Order: sequence, then C-alpha cells, then structure tokens
Amino acid sequence: MRVLTDDGELELTEHVLGVQVSDGVGQEALPQGSVTLPRYRTLNGRARRPYTALVRVGDLVTIEAYAWTGSRGGWEPLLHGPVIAVADTEAVSDGLQATVQLTVASMAHILAQDAVRQWMYLGSVEGWQPVQSRLTTAEMSGVPAEVAFRYLTRVAFHNAMYRHQGRSLGDLVHLDFDGLEAVGPLFTELTAAEGTHLEIISRILDYPFHELYVTTAKAGELRGRWRHRASSAPGDEEGATTVRWRAAPYPYADPGGRGVLTAWQALPLHTLDHDLHLVRGQSRARTDTAVRNFFMAYPALSFSDDQFLFGLGAVVAHRASIQRFGYRPMNIRTHLVLNDGLDRSTVADFMFALTYRLAGQWNRLHEMMSGTLQTPFYPWIRPGERVRAPSLWDAEELAEYHVRGRQLTWQPERGGSMSLAVERGLPVEVYRDADWFVQGLEPVRVGSDIYARPFARRETR
Repeated sequence: MRVLTDDGELELTEHVLGVQVSDGVGQEALPQGSVTLPRYRTLNGRARRPYTALVRVGDLVTIEAYAWTGSRGGWEPLLHGPVIAVADTEAVSDGLQATVQLTVASMAHILAQDAVRQWMYLGSVEGWQPVQSRLTTAEMSGVPAEVAFRYLTRVAFHNAMYRHQGRSLGDLVHLDFDGLEAVGPLFTELTAAEGTHLEIISRILDYPFHELYVTTAKAGELRGRWRHRASSAPGDEEGATTVRWRAAPYPYADPGGRGVLTAWQALPLHTLDHDLHLVRGQSRARTDTAVRNFFMAYPALSFSDDQFLFGLGAVVAHRASIQRFGYRPMNIRTHLVLNDGLDRSTVADFMFALTYRLAGQWNRLHEMMSGTLQTPFYPWIRPGERVRAPSLWDAEELAEYHVRGRQLTWQPERGGSMSLAVERGLPVEVYRDADWFVQGLEPVRVGSDIYARPFARRETR
C-alpha cells in the first residue's frame, strides 16, 4: 500500500494495522475503504511525525493485496483513489494504541462529485451548452453504452479540471462499456445535461436493462466493446478504478418466451469447493420483497404523454404469482425503442421483446437464494461475477450465485478474510435449464385482457 502525496510517495505496507475495502454492483455501492495506521511515523531513524501531517485529504492511495491458494494467486488491485477523510484517535487508557484512520474512495468519487451546471458556462469562452459543443446530435443518439462512453471520454474527461501531479481522470480510470443493441432518442437527455458525470450518464442507463457500477480491475480484464485504458494505472498489471456499463447478464426470455442463458454463462466463474471448506460462515433469508409478476416496457418518446405511450408497450404477466402475492408491477419507461441494425422490427415489436427480456430476469426471484458467504481472502473474486459454493439452505448441494458485493478485511496478526453478498442463488443444474426462468410467463394485452375475468374463473398456470 502506498500514498502519493505532494511531497512524494509514502510506502505504508509495513506500518498498516488494518485495511477494509468494500465494493458492489450498483451506483450506490461505489468502492470505499479504510486504512488504520499508528499515530506516528518514524523518519530518518529518529524524528517522529504524525500521519495527520504526512497524509492530506486529496492524496491518492493505492491498495493492493497478495493472496495465494496453492494453485492460484498473486497481486490484486483492491482500491485506488483519493483520501476523503483523515481521523485521529487518542489513547485514553493503558493498552490502547493511538491510531490514525484514512478513509479512501475510488477515482469514481471524482466522477460522482465533479458537476456540470449550465450557469457555470454563461459568458464563458466555452459558450452555452458545452455538451453539444463536444458531441453532435448524431453522436448523442444510438446504442446507449456507446453514447455514455463518448460522453465520459469526450466531455467528462475533457472538461473535468481534476489534476493530480499532471495526471487527469482519463489517465487514472478504466472504462469497460457494453450493452444492448438498441437505439433511442438519447440526445434529448444530454443536450441540457446537468449534474455530476455519473448522474448524467445514468439518465440513459435504462436500469434494469443495463447496470452501471464501479470496481477495481486490471487492464486485461476489460471485456466490453467500448474500452478506455488508463494510461497511468497505478496497480500491478495496470490495475485501476474501472467503471463498468453492461447489459443485465441474468437469464432472460427471448420474444418467443424461451429462456436464454448466454450472458449468464459468459460471466467469470469461481468455485469454492465443498472439500476445501472454503466457506467459513453464511447467513441467508427468504423474502417476498423481490416478487414482480406484471411487466411492461414502453418507449420514452417526447412527442406524447405516458398514457398514450402505454399503448405502444407490451405486458407479460405471471398469473399464478399474481394470485399468490397480488399484483407486483414493474413498468419501465425506456429510451430503447428499436433494434440497432438487427432487424426491421416496429417500436411495438421491440417493446414486446424488451418486456419478455425483463420478465424473464425478474421472474421467480423469490425462489432464488440470497445472503452472505464468509470466505478466505480471495481478492480476485469481484462483484458482478459468478461463484459456485454450497447451497445456503442445503450444505450438501452445490449452488451458483451472482456476487452483488464484497467486503475484504486484513490485519497483520490475523491475515485476511472476505464476505460476499450473493443473490440469485440456484442449484447448479437449474442454471443449465433455461426454461426454468420463464415458467408461468405469458403475454397479455395491455389493461383489458388480464383484468377481464376474475382469477377464480381461470385455470391457474
């Protein structure tokens, strides 16, 4: 671990008393960590100075970890970004050590704070609407992942005044973007963009069709179609803060109602074997919070209000779930209105395809396992990937999960450990059966069809 200060690089590896790092999928889970140090550092063999005088808010910290299982391991980047707080703790009784705690964020902290406001440009040499001056109307319309990528590389990285010892945001941040092959009127969301850079691109994210999150990864792990490599990545193998945009990778339904596992199976997979007792603890729960059973996607077109646009949407429902839990609707106003060169589908056809995709990814979610797994220190397992481990409800059964988040801790006297927040857990064999995810789903006409007759007169499916 090291800190890049205005006075040079400060190596901390031999002095660290404890490290904690957490990150996850979702914009609310930006990477963050804490580093505990003794209060003083001895310089030149005799002089002592407090860390509060050596490290300042805004200095850049690089945290890496070494782990080895006997068959896999090496240096892994955990966190790179600015110090956002420095706290000093006094010892008030014998046996307690005075410490300093550094709170560290990722470089995405700058993207989440650096803001664009139109009034800031009034009367300036940039002129009105700087976003339009960097991106043409054509460049602001198209595949959302590509539009967001253009915005970050040509607007955010260009306009941001952030510099640290001559290095800009573009020098310190990887981008790894991919998404659905769809187009929409995205320029309407960017022509008068205001907010932080992450807020601005979130306008065209179209969650839950796409996900945007931040982790710390190596340059060789960038997999998207639109990639930007940080030219001054500080970590081993060019490890750096990585902003990821991806199509939601969970099993979904195609327009014919058939299950599709391709995106799920493409996620990196890690196995925690029964025989090695790699899971040291776990917690679990079952809840109906995630139940959704009435799905509709409709286009975000500016020429009409939502009431009219509902007619261009499509509905897919799960009648048995509605009868058991009541209506749990999910309706999404989406910028995705047409396939991008894949076929000549109409807006209504494409809404139907999107709705079926959405329904397949959120169907039967309450039947899937979620919870936490306590494991050894395996920093190469990152949020957004898959893990195979014993079932949360039956230790003799192997299950597959999506890693929603992680928390890593390390202390010199105890070593490291990790807690994984997992979701969408199912037995491994279920993740080979694509049709499991679409059972019970059926298309219905907007409004009238599903309300036409009481459920008591229907045969539940």
